[in-house]
Amino acid sequence: MIGVFQSTTPETLHSFDNMTPLQENYLPLVDTHAHINLEDFQDDRESLIARSLQGRLPQIKGRQIEDALLKPFMAAMVVPSVDVETAKVALTLAEQYDYIYAALAIHPNHLDNNAPQLWRDMKELIESEYADHKTSRMVALGETGLDRYWDDAPFENQKKYFQETIELADKLELPIIIHSRDANNDLEGILTDCYQSKRQVDEQGRERAFGVVHSFSGTPEQAERLVELGFYLGFGGMCTYTSKRFENIWQAARVVPVERILLETDAPFLTPAPWRGKIERNEPLAVAYVAKRLAELRNTTVREIATETTKNAQRLFRLPGLPSKPVETDANSRG
Repeated sequence: MIGVFQSTTPETLHSFDNMTPLQENYLPLVDTHAHINLEDFQDDRESLIARSLQGRLPQIKGRQIEDALLKPFMAAMVVPSVDVETAKVALTLAEQYDYIYAALAIHPNHLDNNAPQLWRDMKELIESEYADHKTSRMVALGETGLDRYWDDAPFENQKKYFQETIELADKLELPIIIHSRDANNDLEGILTDCYQSKRQVDEQGRERAFGVVHSFSGTPEQAERLVELGFYLGFGGMCTYTSKRFENIWQAARVVPVERILLETDAPFLTPAPWRGKIERNEPLAVAYVAKRLAELRNTTVREIATETTKNAQRLFRLPGLPSKPVETDANSRG
């Protein structure tokens, strides 16, 4: 297996003289937003999952000397749906693989004039899945939210069914995965109305978390307010882009407490640098590049980012124990 952060300079080798054996230097990562249930992956989905769980992708250099030999691999993936069909695929994958989990909801851009029937069908599927919640692989409701960038669905429909999803998530005590594109002010207003009075502190003194705003694209000030309302923020490919128009995202990644950061790819979309423009689609293991960029922005190590964000994902989605090193695909299969 090629280490994604591998380097063989004399300086690097010397710095590892007193380290644990190389085979133990794995880096478990959780991609909290991977659409591997879309048609983009239908031809090679099994091999993609195997590659992700085994940590096989091109090598890159580490952020710091101590990161240089880390071997990232996917310890878990959360697969959000956009409609009923992709929800069923997500559930099937989650049933098949130990470290894949499903999230169910309707993406705002799918809420066209047929929205009432779409929502009834989705709600029925969610409630059916939750009826056996002790063994369910559904860990969240998502992807839901608001989108003013595209004109695929009336905005009033988006708001109505976003709020319906929030109410259902509250009833089922499940976190929500939120999409927000060019709608951060609308989002903040709705979340303030829905959650400000529900803020609670758990036994460890942490604010109760209600979900994650995925692929966060707002200002640092909005980021801080969303965290105060009880939300995690998902950072993906956009934080790796070098254009100044992404500076707000860099700043948000610096100011948000590490305890409220999640890693994601939004695969097959938003491929991070340096893969952007070089491969046909994004994929879960590219989240290693997001971890590397966050380490740079926060002046810390990739190991710390990986460790903290993995714990965060386990906490929000109530994931059971995750592997500390890659395992063969057959061992991950539930079938």
